[in-house]
Amino acid sequence: MKGKPVWRFCYLIIVIAGLILLGCAVQGDGQGPGRQESSREQDGGQVSEAGNGAGTEEAVRTVPVVLYFGDNQGYLVVERREIPVTKAIARATLQELCRGPASGSGLNPTIPPGTRVKDINIRDGLAIVDFSRELKEKHRGGSSAELLTVYSIVNTLTQFPSVQQVQILVEGRPLETLAGHLDISGPLKRDASLIRAHNETN
Repeated sequence: MKGKPVWRFCYLIIVIAGLILLGCAVQGDGQGPGRQESSREQDGGQVSEAGNGAGTEEAVRTVPVVLYFGDNQGYLVVERREIPVTKAIARATLQELCRGPASGSGLNPTIPPGTRVKDINIRDGLAIVDFSRELKEKHRGGSSAELLTVYSIVNTLTQFPSVQQVQILVEGRPLETLAGHLDISGPLKRDASLIRAHNETN
């Protein structure tokens, strides 16, 4: 009779030990996949950061362009500028022209303030560029200023091999003249005679 309680006690200990071991095994299996999932999320985050870094490097790439602004002697003067790489390089270059010359350059803006590039299309060597009404309405007038405005646009655009002529529109319509002196009703070609001597090679 005394042997039965001892046997039952040993059996109970074995059962409890088995339950404890089973519980540990279940917990261990549950933690494994969790660690693997966490690792995948971390790897994904690192890939995303690398992609963002590549995007940032791409965004700061620039290309050199030539802009033409006026001087006090009635000539166009070259200003070289770096602008972000873009497929719409002609439009971006004209937008830089509208912003005016660099501070402290001593050059004069050729485009009236507030003028916007509304559209530009290039086909078969002809660039048709449409400006907002400020190009005409805010122009300061005078034959010399008109000449510099028109040919700062034409000479800036014809730096690109795809452009040989430029047609200027204002609010989608061609004009006979911008300020009463120069006929701009048709396409215009580059005029290098307005560029200050030796300026393009300096």
